[in-house]
Amino acid sequence: MKPLKLLETSDTPEVTLDKERGRFEFYGKIMPENPKEFFEPIIEWFHEYIKEPNQETNLVFKLDYFNTAASKKIIEILSLLQNLKKESKTVQVNWYYKTIDEDMLEVGETFSEIIHIPFNFYSY
Repeated sequence: MKPLKLLETSDTPEVTLDKERGRFEFYGKIMPENPKEFFEPIIEWFHEYIKEPNQETNLVFKLDYFNTAASKKIIEILSLLQNLKKESKTVQVNWYYKTIDEDMLEVGETFSEIIHIPFNFYSY
């Protein structure tokens, strides 16, 4: 499966999705003008990934900001991966937030309540 790498811009994050290396990472801000267009290749990539997933999938979210439209797409991605648990695959999210950003921590906690995937929270 071909890796997907999106470079960070002023309104989109750096995204690395690499099955072979086990890297599933989102860094930066997510506030694209057209969230559907931005997330379309990411969601398509995950649809392919879940057909033949790794035994272990660890996602990293180290986001400074994301808008409401982006949060819906993040939930969509996490919902797809939630289904891997049924196949006895391990899925977990490593959620990073700035120590002073309690809102980002709370959003991560809310996501962990909605999506039944283990979340680890790390402040930096």
